[in-house]
Amino acid sequence: MTRRFWSLFALALAGLLASRCSLCADTTNTAPDFKEVYDLLRTNLAGATDETLNRAAVEGLLAKLHDRAAIVSGAAEPANPQDVAVVSKSAVLESNVAYLRINSVATGLVDQLNTAYRALAASNKIAGVILDLRFANGDDYAAVPETAKLFTTPKNPGSIDGPLVVLVNSGTHGAAEAQAAALQKSGTALIIGSITAGEVKTFREFPLKNGERLRITTTPTASDNTAAVSHVKPDITVTINPNDERVYFADAYAEPSKPAADIHLNAATNGFLSLIDHTSEADLVREKQKDNDENWKAAPSRAGTTQKKAIRDPVLARALDLIKGLAVVRESHH
Repeated sequence: MTRRFWSLFALALAGLLASRCSLCADTTNTAPDFKEVYDLLRTNLAGATDETLNRAAVEGLLAKLHDRAAIVSGAAEPANPQDVAVVSKSAVLESNVAYLRINSVATGLVDQLNTAYRALAASNKIAGVILDLRFANGDDYAAVPETAKLFTTPKNPGSIDGPLVVLVNSGTHGAAEAQAAALQKSGTALIIGSITAGEVKTFREFPLKNGERLRITTTPTASDNTAAVSHVKPDITVTINPNDERVYFADAYAEPSKPAADIHLNAATNGFLSLIDHTSEADLVREKQKDNDENWKAAPSRAGTTQKKAIRDPVLARALDLIKGLAVVRESHH
C-alpha cells in the first residue's frame, strides 16, 4: 500500500472516531499514522477484527467524502436505454401545447422524447412545446447536444419544430442543467422558473471485489459539453414557495396556499424573447378574439355547467400563456 493510501485511511478513521466522541481533539492537528492507530485498535479494542476495522475505515472515509464518493450496491444500470423511463410524463395541455417532463438526462432521451412527441402530434395540432426540467438530474452529458439538436435543427427529419419553453428550478442539476444551458445558448428556447442548482458534475463507477461499485465524482471537461456551465439563470424568473412548488409539480391543478408567485423578466435574455413583443399574452388573445367577433364578450358561467379546471402551477401557466400568445402572433402574420 502507498503512503497516500494509508494517509487517507488514517483520515477516515480519525473522522469515524471523532463522530463517536463527545470531546474531540483539535481537528487542525496532523492526523496520526494509520498503521499505528490500526495496530493499537487491533490489539486493545475489545471485539476488534480486521474485518470490522476495515469496514469502519471505509465508512469513515466515505462519510468525509459524502458528496464526492459513494458505494453503490446492486446491479449496474440496465444496458437497454428503453428500460429507463427518462421521459416521465407527456401530455397535450390547453388542446395544442405538448408537455414533456424529463426525469433524467440519460441514454435513450432523444428516442423517448421523439416517441412521446410524435404520439402527441399524431392527433393534435401542436403550437409549441414545454420541456419540464424541474427536479431533473442525470450524468450523461453526451446526451445533451443530441437532445438539443431535436429543437435547434428544424426542418430536419426527426426534429421538433415550433416555440420551445424550458422549465427549471433549484432542483435542476447535473446534466439537466447542461441541457437547459445548451438550449438557452442556442437562442431557440425560453427558460422560465428559478435559478438552477449549480451542480454540474460527472461520475465514474469502479467495480469492487465484493460485487459493489465505487462511484466517484469527476470534474466535467469540455468534451462533456459542460464548459462554463454553472447556475442557469432563467429568462423569466418565477419565485414560488418551495413547499408550494412541490405541490404544483405533483399536481398542476392544486389549489395555492398563498398568492402563487412573483414573476419578473430578465433583461439580458436571449433572442427568443424578441418574438414576444411588449404586449401581454392575454392582451394578444383578447385582440384576436375581438377581431373575429365584434360582439366579443366573456361568457358568464352558467349554473350546473362544468367549468374547465385551471392550471395553477404558476411556472407552467406562464409557459402556456407565452406559447399560446406566440401562436396568436403567428396566425395574425399569415
